[in-house]
Amino acid sequence: KCFVLILTFYITNSVFSSEVKILSPRGGFTTSRVIEITGSVSDTSAERVTLVMNGIPQTIKVNSGSFRTKSVVAPGSNTIEVKHGKDNDKVSFHANVPPKDIKVVLTWDTPTDVDLWVIDPKGEKTFFGATSSSSGGNLDVDVTDGYGPETFTMSKALPGSYALNVQYYSNYNTPITRVKLYVILYEGTSKEERRSFEFTMTRAQQVYHIADFQIAGE
Repeated sequence: KCFVLILTFYITNSVFSSEVKILSPRGGFTTSRVIEITGSVSDTSAERVTLVMNGIPQTIKVNSGSFRTKSVVAPGSNTIEVKHGKDNDKVSFHANVPPKDIKVVLTWDTPTDVDLWVIDPKGEKTFFGATSSSSGGNLDVDVTDGYGPETFTMSKALPGSYALNVQYYSNYNTPITRVKLYVILYEGTSKEERRSFEFTMTRAQQVYHIADFQIAGE
């Protein structure tokens, strides 16, 4: 009987004493293209957690045990996992949203401000000063305090060359910052293709050219 009681206590505490918790979304179905992800960490001294959205990891700032960020969903099935230490929480949901030919996600590793610039084949730049382009590009998520993400999408891609730049939009006291760029083409379809790029920035206010990618003509 003692063994049963001890085992029951252990199982109960393992299930209910989660250190990190996703509060929203909690699964189900959405028609929103951009969702807000919120959660809590029992360790109120925690400064950051790792969020993995559909396989793309990113650091999220924690304030007084709570975290909040926005993310652009993929059409169909989506999975979110949040990790802190040895603990994690995971949720899946379905999104009934229009497909995007191009998605570009920018993340970085210091609590500063970095800006994503996407220049399309027509030479038009989508960035914080012009969040929509005449060709249908959109800067859907623009983070000014934290680790990202910044997210660009385009519903119908123009054929040609796209340039990816980042601006180290920071004061001069910020340490070296490492950025990661993820390019997802035709997300959620049989043609989906992923590429990633990394770069280390050392000069505040500097604009860095990170990569180019091509969209073939039909």
